[in-house]
Amino acid sequence: MRLLRNLLIFISLTAIFQSCSSTKLSTEKPSENYIPFSYEPVPSTISLPVEMKVTALEALLNRQLTGLIYADTSLDNNGGDNMMVKAWKKDNIKIGFENGQFIYRVPLKLWIKAGWKINQFGISLSDYREMNAEIALKFRSSVVVNKDWSVTTVTTSDGYEWLTKPTLKIGPVDLPITFIADMIIKYNTKTINSAIDAGLEQSLDLKATAKDAWIEMQKPMLLSEEYGLWLRISPKSISAIPITGGKGIIKHTSSIQGVAEVFTGKEPPSRINRTLPDLTTVNNLGDEFLANVVSYIGYDYLDSITRLMLVNTSYNYEKKKITITGVSVYGNESRMIIAADVIGTINGKLYFSGMPMYRAVDSSIILKDLQFSIQTRNVLLKSASWLGNSGIEKLIGKKMSYPIGAEIRGTYDMMVQSLTKYEIGQGFIMTGKLAGIEVQQPVLAPAGIIAPVSIKGKLSVKLE
Repeated sequence: MRLLRNLLIFISLTAIFQSCSSTKLSTEKPSENYIPFSYEPVPSTISLPVEMKVTALEALLNRQLTGLIYADTSLDNNGGDNMMVKAWKKDNIKIGFENGQFIYRVPLKLWIKAGWKINQFGISLSDYREMNAEIALKFRSSVVVNKDWSVTTVTTSDGYEWLTKPTLKIGPVDLPITFIADMIIKYNTKTINSAIDAGLEQSLDLKATAKDAWIEMQKPMLLSEEYGLWLRISPKSISAIPITGGKGIIKHTSSIQGVAEVFTGKEPPSRINRTLPDLTTVNNLGDEFLANVVSYIGYDYLDSITRLMLVNTSYNYEKKKITITGVSVYGNESRMIIAADVIGTINGKLYFSGMPMYRAVDSSIILKDLQFSIQTRNVLLKSASWLGNSGIEKLIGKKMSYPIGAEIRGTYDMMVQSLTKYEIGQGFIMTGKLAGIEVQQPVLAPAGIIAPVSIKGKLSVKLE
């Protein structure tokens, strides 16, 4: 009987001790509020190379210049030079490009009638001969693309070479060969220059190409139908370097500066500006392309990950112990709040506060500088100071890791695959080579964490 009484007393004392050692916390919940999200996408540079084969320009000029190019059919023209000349195109015109200029070689077949005539003392004496010769005229053209996209060309003579020389001696008269060449150049230059300038301006219709590309690339592009991945480009300006060439290719490379954004889900609204801006000529072009992606991590996902990491986790400090039974997360301006329900030596809610940061090593968002909220710390100083000194903040902080790498990597991989060769329309092909990912500072929003992402690489649009 006495043993039973002692047992009952022990049980009662244990219950009293436990009730006295368990502290009920009355912590104040930190307010839920958010800083308005202001995101300025990083601008991109998109290369727009326009290429033309030299052979295409040659073919155009050879179509324009055919047959008889020049004819002087009077012996008394040009101050009575006693010469008639006809010039035909002999072979195809050849074109090259060097030192920023187009160079041309125009082979001509010549018919020349020349001689002498004397009228003196009422007596007229003359002797005229016909002969054939071949000459190659050389020209150079400088080409400038103006700010309004028009093309200005300046073509000048660059000398000549005889392919076959005319017979020089006609009776007592020696016919100067340089005189013939100078005359041929003088009276053929205008005709040939005009044809060359017209051919260049027709071939290098850069404004039409640039305007078509400018409009086409503003239309939202569906990169992946399965995942609803869209790319939208908002161009702002265009710059270009002078015309270059080599290996039979003439190039005019311009770059479009603007903002490239990636969206998931439904098609983003189209915002097309049809006005082609003036062209700015520069010495060098940038080639950095940045696709701006805004990655959203909702609070439902954050809650589920936090529960996996913390719920049913116990923490001991000396002879005291608490167990986390539930958690939820939300934002307090720039910091994320973790609300944890605990039982044990203390019962109630604990509020932790940490700064979301992106950790590139494992592509995850962590909570830097995790600590008790000010409201919770003030309560603990009065009723459970041991918990404030237990190091629980560091232990929980090490666990806070929210993986987002799979989603970002998935977007990246889809873009790599799509931009290998993506047909925009109207014959324009977009090609890209991506080279990396950069995640900017995450921001807390009412729906979750916003992580701005930039996908780096190079992007170009070509006309095929």
